[in-house]
Amino acid sequence: MRAIDSSTALVDLIESESERIKEYVSALPPEALERPSPCELWNVGEVIAHLIWFAEIYGGMMERGLRGDLSPTDGFPAVPGTLSGTAISELYGRSAIDLRRSLGEKLLPAFCERYDWLNDLLQGIGPEDWDKPCYHTLSIRPVENFIPVIISELAVHEWDIRSTLEPSPRLSEKSLPALMEKLPSNRRPWSIPFDTTVTPSGPIYYRFDLEGAVSGSQDIIVENGSARLEPAGDAAADVSIRCRSELLVLLMYGRLTLEIASAAGLAEVEGDIEMVSSFDRWLQK
Repeated sequence: MRAIDSSTALVDLIESESERIKEYVSALPPEALERPSPCELWNVGEVIAHLIWFAEIYGGMMERGLRGDLSPTDGFPAVPGTLSGTAISELYGRSAIDLRRSLGEKLLPAFCERYDWLNDLLQGIGPEDWDKPCYHTLSIRPVENFIPVIISELAVHEWDIRSTLEPSPRLSEKSLPALMEKLPSNRRPWSIPFDTTVTPSGPIYYRFDLEGAVSGSQDIIVENGSARLEPAGDAAADVSIRCRSELLVLLMYGRLTLEIASAAGLAEVEGDIEMVSSFDRWLQK
């Protein structure tokens, strides 16, 4: 079980980050909502709609679980884990577009109202509640497992919004430690096969020497067609990347590639160019 003080700190982080994002999106002019975003299916308004929908769905799952109700969310399968990754992506994508259309000019007030509700729910969670099971699309999981996902949704999608409106968007430094802690357990990109047909069969070591909010060295190790993230060991690196920690997060969430990051001066990349290309192709699948 997550330490109580750690869980409380993450709940407080969600509240402070969502309050800041509420102020930012509430000040956006109407035309900004129509700008395309890095999310392939969504413009800025639809990214905001997704965050509203996400808060409602995740909050509802936790709210029911906290009172001992494991029933599925309306429109979701009765048995967790029966939707494929593609089906889940389609559900999420369509829901954001539909909600954006239905809310119209009420989009930004709805964002503020939904996160006020979610923060009230989270602040009411007690020490005895973190282990309580909840329905989730993929599996029954404890309340505490929902918290890091909420942080990542807010942080990454805030970057999506800012990236289409600002020349040099940054991930929230306050959220970066939680994002980095969550990376090894994310479904993507670790569930995606890594094509090693044009590179050695492995292991291949991509070493990230990180600076910024989270420093240190991390290896992405490719072996037998799959990849994993571990603290750097003694093995020699095949590709070395020096960058800020936020770039590793953005790479793992498919927002940038090593080629783009290097060209933009966001990373110093050394190593076999074909291995770099293989890495980028893996993240873009």
